[in-house]
Amino acid sequence: MRRIPVADISIALWEYPGDAPPILFFHCTGVCARIWDPVVSRLSIKNRIHAPDARGHGDSDKPRVAAAYTWRGFGGDVLAVADALQLPEGAWAVGHSGGASAIVYAELTRPGRFARVALIDAIIAPPEFFPTAMPLAERSRRRRHVFDSRNAARQRLGNKPPMETWHPEALDAYIAHGFADRDDGRVELKCPGELEAYVYEYGGVINLYDRLGEMRAEALVITGENSYMVEHAHRQHSHLPRAELVTLPDAGHFIPQEKPAETAALISDWFK
Repeated sequence: MRRIPVADISIALWEYPGDAPPILFFHCTGVCARIWDPVVSRLSIKNRIHAPDARGHGDSDKPRVAAAYTWRGFGGDVLAVADALQLPEGAWAVGHSGGASAIVYAELTRPGRFARVALIDAIIAPPEFFPTAMPLAERSRRRRHVFDSRNAARQRLGNKPPMETWHPEALDAYIAHGFADRDDGRVELKCPGELEAYVYEYGGVINLYDRLGEMRAEALVITGENSYMVEHAHRQHSHLPRAELVTLPDAGHFIPQEKPAETAALISDWFK
């Protein structure tokens, strides 16, 4: 792990060794960068991977201002990380859920920054979609944040939605890296529920849906047939000028966590 200063905060960046050109990987809301471990380990390509913890997540700094958690904040971090790594224009990137939305925001803000991207169930939809996310915010605030041990956290979270459908390695990665050790011997979530709630409440403030036609990058749009975003992913594909669409059978919204092998194969083929 290394740290990258971004404006007035610090972003934790995890690096997986490999060859040029590197690929940036941006995770979904509520988890951390190391959730990509099971996917990265299955890639058939040997590119270097850079995976940041999003602001408010993992080991990155956690602004306490709600307005910091719009796509503008996350997308700005995408651009800052790419610049700090001195990636050339036309870089490659992979994003899941909110991480995919951040990549789209970054590319729309600086056209040509990314040439080829994989967008896994991006949270990009018409404005009327976003009020439906408010129950997610309330659940995040009510969620239990402290557990007696990582094993206790795994037993509780692994037996209820959405993690009950996750691949065991994805759950292991989340439990290992998504929790911090406390002085009293217990563990607590690195992404506080209040901050996760801000993402659901403020992510839709920036309208990306109506600007998809401006995207220059080639995009692979990946969704799951059982995902609540499947209809919107198909609409994204129809609006993006240069895009391919894959709908994975028997998959929900948490595609990289549910199906790391299939996700790795799609990413590997796309960037070959």
